[in-house]
Amino acid sequence: MTDSFLRKLGENDLEQVLAWRNSDHIKQYMYTDKEITWQEHVQWYEKVSTDPHHDVFIYVQHDQPLGLVQFFDKQKQHQRCYWGFYIGELDAPKGSGTKMASLAFTHIFSQGMRKVCAEVIETNQPSFHFHQKLGFKLEGTLRQHVMKNRQYYDVWTLGLLKEEWKGGIS
Repeated sequence: MTDSFLRKLGENDLEQVLAWRNSDHIKQYMYTDKEITWQEHVQWYEKVSTDPHHDVFIYVQHDQPLGLVQFFDKQKQHQRCYWGFYIGELDAPKGSGTKMASLAFTHIFSQGMRKVCAEVIETNQPSFHFHQKLGFKLEGTLRQHVMKNRQYYDVWTLGLLKEEWKGGIS
């Protein structure tokens, strides 16, 4: 078995994922940074686990769950989807996000997608630079798109075409 892999999100992961999602280092970069309740979390899980256009995975490295990656709004006709991700564990080894992304893109591009789209709020500079490192191109700006703390923020739209992806970052 390899030292890192993606596995489908299951009910047994819900407590861990909720703890990650509600942690300050994750929720500060989300469109919604309010505390997610257990009931809201379970409703989200029930929705995504039955939606054929939504896949959610747990990233596992050395038998320890470290993060979450999801693909959503999968459009078969256009062969594109959106993705979102986070490394939930603060002590995750350096490079964990890159390994997770590499596994995720290997998966989604092998499923017939030719483009992965992303949205990054302007306050999340680390994510913006991470996307650029992975080969994403800036495609546009959604001006004053998200309100947080009574202030509007821009959101950057990015895209990665299958032929632009390097097939894994070392």
